[in-house]
Amino acid sequence: MMGREAALAMLQKALGYSKAQETDIYLNAQDLGLSRFAGGAIHQNVAHSNIVLNIRSVTGKRLGRATTNDLSEAGVRKAVEAAHQNAVLMPEDPAFEGLPQPSEAAKVDSFDEATAFCSPEARAQIVRGVCLQGAEHELNVSGACRTGVQETAVVSSHGVRAYHAGTFAGLIINTMSGSSAGWAKGGSWRLSDMDTEALGREAVSKAVDGREPVAIEPGRYPVVLDTYAVDDILEALSLYGMGAQAVQEGRSWMNDIIGDQAMSPSVTIWDDGSAPHGWPVPFDAEGMPRRRVDIINQGVVNTPVHNSYTAGKAGTVSTGHQAYFTGGPIASNLFMQEGGSSLDELIGSTEWGIYITRFFYTRLAHSKGCVMTGMTRDGTFMIENGQITHPVKDLRFTQSYVEALAGVEHVGSKSKLVLNEVGFATRVPALKLSSFNFTGVTV
Repeated sequence: MMGREAALAMLQKALGYSKAQETDIYLNAQDLGLSRFAGGAIHQNVAHSNIVLNIRSVTGKRLGRATTNDLSEAGVRKAVEAAHQNAVLMPEDPAFEGLPQPSEAAKVDSFDEATAFCSPEARAQIVRGVCLQGAEHELNVSGACRTGVQETAVVSSHGVRAYHAGTFAGLIINTMSGSSAGWAKGGSWRLSDMDTEALGREAVSKAVDGREPVAIEPGRYPVVLDTYAVDDILEALSLYGMGAQAVQEGRSWMNDIIGDQAMSPSVTIWDDGSAPHGWPVPFDAEGMPRRRVDIINQGVVNTPVHNSYTAGKAGTVSTGHQAYFTGGPIASNLFMQEGGSSLDELIGSTEWGIYITRFFYTRLAHSKGCVMTGMTRDGTFMIENGQITHPVKDLRFTQSYVEALAGVEHVGSKSKLVLNEVGFATRVPALKLSSFNFTGVTV
């Protein structure tokens, strides 16, 4: 771990190498401990550290970028010069108003010492408990347990100076029998928040209950979606259109429906980078404060998130959503409002339908309506007369996620934090939908 003073000193020194009119530098550092397991045993234990500098240089109306993890003086100088040269080679962008002015972000506590210094032995104890649960049912258990620290820092020639350190922990469990599979995933910035025994029971029960699934005919079915499937919906809506750049370029599912009641009144979705019950980071890759943005308000499509560039084009202010790994803004700490029904009540209210625990290999088919194609996986079950009756073979689907959320009938009362990758998280409840379109059955 670098620490605030060392990180900002490194960036300030690198800034001094720049000959451009404007420059900012974003640092992303990670110390990762990872234990992978399969066949009931740990087969790989990894300690990994990396520091990446992302440099942006401005010449007039031109913006250039460069990235390096060579932190030698020569390596940093080369990257800073490359960003400047790239700016010179770029065409002018009349809409570009330059790098943002400083704006102080609120401090957020998302650092847990026990998580930061978690030992391989401690992760091994977690893995042991999970594997023993699977062994009781003769299941093949695999997955990964990770802990670590993520540091971010930004400096700019306009005087931006921002630093944040946060911890992370995650556990993914796969369980398999000869005819079934189960899956569970937990994550938090505090390791003690994860109930690893409960995650193990969840993955094991899906594989045990899912043995010998039967095929059903494709078509439209009412569905109950557990939190992992809802997470997939929010992640896709974020990637394919919650950012203002996608809206301004006409490739977002939000185009033409901003201000419309496009989803059920039960659906409220927002992004809040400072919320401690997500995975908070208080500023973006430009050092701008991450503001709460109410993206969907009781089913009404409200507004996308902005970085400084899209905000300038729209005549508004940045909401602090510039990501270092994309050219445009992205909503990455998303929340969906809970409702009043337990998961058992969602299932009990369904006379006939399908209970889906997870989607897999989902891909965008069409931006309008955010039409996705993919399949169910690791626990798909038939619901009859309000009861789960038997497992079914996984189904392929092609479905508009916007249309799916328009059909929300009930919302779960408990939400779950799903930390997909460090820096992208959702906290979501289970949902009951009136209809979901399945196009085929997997082999």
